[in-house]
Amino acid sequence: MKDFKNAAFVKNHALDLIDFYKPMVKDEEYGGYHCAFLDDGTVYDHQIKDLISTTRFILNFSFGLLLDPKRDYKDDIRHGLAFLEIVHRDATFGGYHQTAVKNKPVAANKMTYGQSFCLCAVSNAYKAGIKEAWPLIGRIFDFLEENLWEPDHSLYVDECSNDFTKIHPYRGQNSNMHMTEAMLAAYEATRDSKYLERAYQLAYQVTVKLANKTDGLIWEHFSENWEVDWDYNKDDPKNLYRPYGFLPGHFTEWTKLLLILDRYRPTDWIFDVAKSLFDSAMSYAWDEKNGGIHYTFDQEGSILNHERYYWVFAETMAAAAMLALRTGQEKYWETYEKCWDYAYKYFLDAQYGGWHRILSVDKKPISNKKSPPGKSDYHQIGACYEIVRSLEDKR
Repeated sequence: MKDFKNAAFVKNHALDLIDFYKPMVKDEEYGGYHCAFLDDGTVYDHQIKDLISTTRFILNFSFGLLLDPKRDYKDDIRHGLAFLEIVHRDATFGGYHQTAVKNKPVAANKMTYGQSFCLCAVSNAYKAGIKEAWPLIGRIFDFLEENLWEPDHSLYVDECSNDFTKIHPYRGQNSNMHMTEAMLAAYEATRDSKYLERAYQLAYQVTVKLANKTDGLIWEHFSENWEVDWDYNKDDPKNLYRPYGFLPGHFTEWTKLLLILDRYRPTDWIFDVAKSLFDSAMSYAWDEKNGGIHYTFDQEGSILNHERYYWVFAETMAAAAMLALRTGQEKYWETYEKCWDYAYKYFLDAQYGGWHRILSVDKKPISNKKSPPGKSDYHQIGACYEIVRSLEDKR
């Protein structure tokens, strides 16, 4: 039986995940990182580069250094930062291109989701000791402020044309959740209060003001004026980026972020909302019969997508540990243990390493693509980092 509450075990698990990718992730021909891996680590597309993968691998190596400063990850981080700035960055209109093929950026709509990971990546790189990441933090924040921030709503828009002259009417909570994550990282890197205040604004808008429109639960999709859009992607409940329904994994991810926010700006509502979101996620989505967490549910509480996604377990494990340490309540340790147990038995690839991305209800991987573009085991590695921080802080 593994001791999932042992900080050394959790740290080593994160480092093992990082080292699964390390031997083959650098692209020595085109630069940057490969971002399309099969289960055994084989790269199945050598040409495409994805902004989310680029920034998430920077994050992974940064988390690794923060967990173990003796690891030789600095060159890996710098390799990714160089590609981010030279290839992904749009020197003409600002921001970062989502995709590059053979080192050529593809001009397309710019997604706030991707821009948020740029700020998160450079902030954590600086935290990990990469000093040249420092000026990027302020520059990216200023760009976001100028092009994507909606002061009337205290939230970020979701999607713009490549030159930022047209704003898509869709609004989403997911990009604002990751902006909250990025602002917290920027605050930890710089201790500049403007980042903490922005994280607080975003968290309050999404988890209190918007959630009040949906019975305290977090809906994903909104109109241009931030009214709830109950029909967006209703005919596409398995959409990879904007699925229909409530996502319990986002409830628990918000729990984690709120508890980080509460470390630096403790306010009465933060803890209460964090706990309520976590409890709601487990109430609606834990599968008592088969084990595991369902992916989405509708307004009536009926499950829409029964598949198990790796990131949901990672975020739930981190949130459960943080709640257990904060409250002293055994029920959160029980959730932590059963999520770890499920993940270790079924998500972890005992043959090759890394985690399978999506499992069926009967606990079988649905694909041999371990990390397609945009995926990188970042959720697990980041969750382990937060778990270790929380366990070591309590010692």
